[in-house]
Amino acid sequence: MADQVRNSVEVLAARLADAGSRIRPILEELLPRGRQDFLSDAVWHHLDTGGKLIRPAICVLTCERLGGRAENALYFAAAVELMHNMLLIHDDVEDGDTIRRDRETVWVKYGPANAINVGDYLLGVAYRAILRSPVGENVTVRLVRAFTEAFETTCRGQALDLNCRAREDLTVGDYLEMVTLKTGRYLALGMVGGGIIAGLDPIALSPIEALGESMGAAFQIRDDMIDLTAGKGRGGVTGNDIREGKPSILYAHAVSAAGPAERRDLVRIMRKPRQETTDADVAWVRGLYDRLGSLEFARAEADRLVERAFETIERIPVEDKGFFRRLTRYMVSRTK
Repeated sequence: MADQVRNSVEVLAARLADAGSRIRPILEELLPRGRQDFLSDAVWHHLDTGGKLIRPAICVLTCERLGGRAENALYFAAAVELMHNMLLIHDDVEDGDTIRRDRETVWVKYGPANAINVGDYLLGVAYRAILRSPVGENVTVRLVRAFTEAFETTCRGQALDLNCRAREDLTVGDYLEMVTLKTGRYLALGMVGGGIIAGLDPIALSPIEALGESMGAAFQIRDDMIDLTAGKGRGGVTGNDIREGKPSILYAHAVSAAGPAERRDLVRIMRKPRQETTDADVAWVRGLYDRLGSLEFARAEADRLVERAFETIERIPVEDKGFFRRLTRYMVSRTK
């Protein structure tokens, strides 16, 4: 059974890669290389870092699975990828991250002001991509509405992320609210757009949006855990969430479970400026997470969310629900 699951996920990964390859020409069309406009070079410095194009690929495959035509979804899928990269560029500025996918971040190479402007530009191009979708006006309006709502919701989640850092009274409930806003609707956007293009009405789309909330939260928990390894493309640096004081599920669990003295030391380290946080500080926090069972708690919470996702999949109006199960497993089992 384990081999069957692994093989089915590997097949899905290959299909996602194939669908993602169909998005690259659209990006090249929307963002011509070599323009002397103080945008093109920075855009492709970032896009050429090797992103997997998973989010737009999900859009294309979902549209197919729900009975739509894949070619009708390509421009909306490209818009999803553009918003994703806009958010990454801005996120690097906000977090002070200097490496993205083992390359200098845009703000480091071109300066923070240019990075902000490049991100804004990508958002504008994303809306232009949606308007190029070969669908009727009513469908286009629904796509613009879904895209705008996802973007707004993600910004609300990011506001919580930025302003809950090193908060002494952060709870796991607070964390789950934050990641549902920041990651859930955003991760579901490709599936929702694919469903709209395939002709699903708002009621039929509801379980897909709910699936995104569960899948997105589980995905973010996995991301929190990966941050303690060398697998995030940050030049081998681990513990970035600790250095940034970010409200991860590990921190939310530990700050609630720790005794007064350990809680005080944990908060003190998390509140240090990034450049003052030492490797010894990161090691101490990692040790605390180990002692308190924070990693085991995170794994159990991710498993709970996956089970909820599987329950939600049963409500999606498609006969073959295996695609969505495989997709959920794939998204929450990644290692980098």
